[in-house]
Amino acid sequence: MRSSPARQPLPTATKLAHAPELAILIALDTLLEMTTVTIHLALPELDLVERDPKLLDRDLAVAQETLDLIAALRHTVQIYRNLALRP
Repeated sequence: MRSSPARQPLPTATKLAHAPELAILIALDTLLEMTTVTIHLALPELDLVERDPKLLDRDLAVAQETLDLIAALRHTVQIYRNLALRP
């Protein structure tokens, strides 16, 4: 199973007051992380597919595409968070 990106510290109350949308983005990121872990736990064979792509079937392809989309969304959330918290 791939490791999850390191969690950043939660913003302070002052930072949330200036960018309240960060609260929902933190909740979204947490949900996406939990979804990623759940998919990997439900489909441990995804790790094997990374080493041998011939094992990829339709269900695993959908799961992998979902994981790729989650990773892209989490990356976008992180970019927004970094911009919003910029001093």
